[in-house]
Formats: sequence, C-alpha cells, structure tokens
Amino acid sequence: MSRSVALAVLALLSLSGLEAIQRTPKIQVYSRHPAENGKSNFLNCYVSGFHPSDIEVDLLKNGERIEKDEYACRVNHVTLSQPKIVKWDRDM
Repeated sequence: MSRSVALAVLALLSLSGLEAIQRTPKIQVYSRHPAENGKSNFLNCYVSGFHPSDIEVDLLKNGERIEKDEYACRVNHVTLSQPKIVKWDRDM
C-alpha cells in the first residue's frame, strides 16, 4: 500500500512540474503565394512549440509605399527577454 501511495505522490509531483517547463516559440513568416506587386496575397505568421500557452502575436506593416512595405510578426512570450520581431522575406 505504501508503495502505491509513493507512486501516486511521485506521479502528482511530476505532473505539477509540467507547468514550470518553458519553451521559446518558433516563428515563421511566409506568404501563401509568391509575392507579386499589385496582387493580393495572404501573409501568415506561424508560431509553434511554445509553453506556457499565453502569447501575443501581431502582424506589423510600415506606412511606406507598396514597394517599400515591410511586414513582420511580433511575438511576446514569457520565455523571451523582449518581444521578438521576424520580418517577412518576400523572396522566400
């Protein structure tokens, strides 16, 4: 009986430690189709592999002309010392 109790306590302790694990997000910024001036497209910011689940993700665009527009994804997470900004490379 004491062995069962010890195993149950050990299992509970290991489960409670899962919340303490922190993983930095992996960030990818890409378009659905190859970029072409004057054509609509979709810009995706894919964030994965992070823990805990509370996260902020923003897509950013500067105010310049179309040829000079810069798009980026800003991610803020507890594992990052400051928000991480990943720029979209239109040639990728």
